[in-house]
Amino acid sequence: MAKDYKALADGVIANVGGAENVASISHCVTRLRFKLKDGAKADKEALAKVPGVLKVLEASGQLQVVIGQDVTDAYDAVLANYPLNAAGEVAADPAETKAAAGEKKKFDFAGTMADLVSGIFMPFMGAFMGAGLLKGVLVLLTTFNLLAKDTSTYAILYAVADGTFYFLPMFLAYSAGKKFGGNPFITMAIAAAMLYPNFAALSSAENVNFLGIPVTMISYSSTVLPIIVAAWLQSVLEKFLNARLPKVIRSIFVPLIVMVVVFVAVVLVVGPVTDIVGRAIANVIKAALDAFPLVGGFLMAALWPVMIIFGVHWGMVPIVMNNHAVLGYDYILPLTVGTNFGIAAAVFAISLKSKNPETKEMAATSAVSAFVGGVTEPAIYGILMKCKKVFAVLLLANGIGGAICGVMHVTRDVMITVNGLTLPAIAAVYGPWGIVAIVVSLIAGFLAGYFVFNDKMMEEA
Repeated sequence: MAKDYKALADGVIANVGGAENVASISHCVTRLRFKLKDGAKADKEALAKVPGVLKVLEASGQLQVVIGQDVTDAYDAVLANYPLNAAGEVAADPAETKAAAGEKKKFDFAGTMADLVSGIFMPFMGAFMGAGLLKGVLVLLTTFNLLAKDTSTYAILYAVADGTFYFLPMFLAYSAGKKFGGNPFITMAIAAAMLYPNFAALSSAENVNFLGIPVTMISYSSTVLPIIVAAWLQSVLEKFLNARLPKVIRSIFVPLIVMVVVFVAVVLVVGPVTDIVGRAIANVIKAALDAFPLVGGFLMAALWPVMIIFGVHWGMVPIVMNNHAVLGYDYILPLTVGTNFGIAAAVFAISLKSKNPETKEMAATSAVSAFVGGVTEPAIYGILMKCKKVFAVLLLANGIGGAICGVMHVTRDVMITVNGLTLPAIAAVYGPWGIVAIVVSLIAGFLAGYFVFNDKMMEEA
């Protein structure tokens, strides 16, 4: 049955306080994200009951409406029927206004960090995962001798697959520049300088210095932390200069001063310091997982869906990318390789067992979303959080798969999406024990959904 996105849009807008109360709207993979002029005008209870809405959350000054895999259609329907600000500058939210007036504002560190990380990494995830999947396909083709590494065909395809990773600072520069409120093209210019061949060649030179100050050279390709810190420094310096320089010379001298000062700061301080910090983070976590692989693997996989609920899973993204840059491989996300499959199997079992047509349809579409697309929020918010016993058993089941990966030291040297369509690439990248973890999660998840679920759970919820 086709969804009525116009009705969904009308219901959502009516319960966020009307179009006039919306400062801006955006969306991610599963959620409509509203910045409201007055949060008190939103009726969250009524909003949660709108057909098509899975859950309503508040984080970092945003009202987030979880829609699921249909979020793009819902977003388009909202914009087609209401003249809302879908991009650009937005008015300060009510909490900031109150704080400016003297009221104490409670700082939500976890929510702020989750919003920051998702805002920086989410915009280019499509290109990033596409490149990662192509890398996995190339691994598969070369493993089975279907394509030789010394051919021009391989070189051309590998350029597509590896270019995104090599020039990662460029992607981060644009999104981090926008997120911190600086000029993203100036941030990209700084990233371009970090990756410039002649500058990179100084890594092999002796006694590198800037105006007599010794420079510790590092490789900036594929790095994460240096350009993010640079983007923050840039935004601070830009605001400082824009507030003090005459408007007539601002457009000329602000970019010049910012590019030179921030890049020199990166070369002399930010790069070397973040390199040390990045290596320390990677080595400490690696040492902990090496010392307690069973416990670490179990907890990581079992708690991953819980992290998704609170949005804190985004905090793992910089660490994972840092691992790839520092170590050349990652050992954190491989622990969770079975979780998407376990979630998909559990809600699929629920769709088979339930006698409620609405529950069957929601569970079936959520299972497809999790298995085919690797998007688990519809399953978690729409089904599993309402079936707490099923969810609890599923977490334990996923933990077993994570423990297997931890004990067998499953790693990956390629970032790829984890879903049913990428199973051949997963087998090549994660190895046989990754597949074992997936099978364990699939079987245990299905059993949890089929034998623990009953329709009373959804009715009571």
